[in-house]
Amino acid sequence: MTPVYENEYPVGVIHTDLFDLCRPSSLLNFLQEAATEHVDLLGIGMADLMKKGAVWMLVRLRYTLDRPIRGGERLRVRTSYRPPKGAFVFRDFELYVGQERVGGALSTWVLGDVNSHALLKAEEVLPAVSCGETASGEKLGKIPMPKELDDAGTRTVGYSDTDVNGHANNTRYADYACDAIHFERRRGQYVRQMQLTYSAECLAGQTVYLRSRGEGNVFYVRGLDEDGKAHFDIRMELDEI
Repeated sequence: MTPVYENEYPVGVIHTDLFDLCRPSSLLNFLQEAATEHVDLLGIGMADLMKKGAVWMLVRLRYTLDRPIRGGERLRVRTSYRPPKGAFVFRDFELYVGQERVGGALSTWVLGDVNSHALLKAEEVLPAVSCGETASGEKLGKIPMPKELDDAGTRTVGYSDTDVNGHANNTRYADYACDAIHFERRRGQYVRQMQLTYSAECLAGQTVYLRSRGEGNVFYVRGLDEDGKAHFDIRMELDEI
C-alpha cells in the first residue's frame, strides 16, 4: 500500500499557452495522470474496477496556485486519497517546482456502475486505506454561480476532446472556459484558482452552449446542452503575474 504517490512531469511546449504559461487544462492533466498512476499502483485503477463492474467518475475539483507554472519547469505532484465515505472519495494534491511549493488541489470522486453509471457505495468497493500526509480534511461544495450569465458562444465536442469513454475529457472543460473569457487577451495574468463541478457528460458530436459572467477578477462559465441542462460549472480567479 502506497498512501502517498509522487511523480514529476516536464511542462513542455504542448502544455503551455501563448504566454509560455502552463495552461489550466494541462495542469488538470498532470493531476489526472498522477491520480491514475496512483490508483493503478493501489490495484484500484480502471482495469481493476471494471472487473467489479465499477468506474471512477470525477465530480468536483479545485486547484490553487501560489504563482504561475511556466514552460520548461518540472512539476512535482504529490497525491493521496482518503478512506472512502459513502459514495465519495476525496483526493488531495500538493504541487512543487524543485523544493518550492507552488500550489495544491483537491478533487472529489465517486464510483459508478459501469453500465448505468448509478452511484455505488465506494467504501463497499474500495479497500481500506491510510490517509497520506497530503490529506487536508477539506471538502468541496458546489460552485455558487451568478443568476445571470451572458452568451459566450458554443463548442462542439470533437475527436480531439474525447477520451476512452467517448465523451469530453474533464480537462477539456478548462479550455472551453478559458476560450469563453478570451484568455488570449489577458497578457500579464494567470488563473490562480480554478474550481470545476461536473454534472453530466458531454458526448462526442454534442454542441455545448457556453454562458459566462465576470465579477472583477473572478469569472464564471457554465456549459449547457440544447435543452438548457447544465453539464459543468467553472469558477476562475485571475491574478497578476
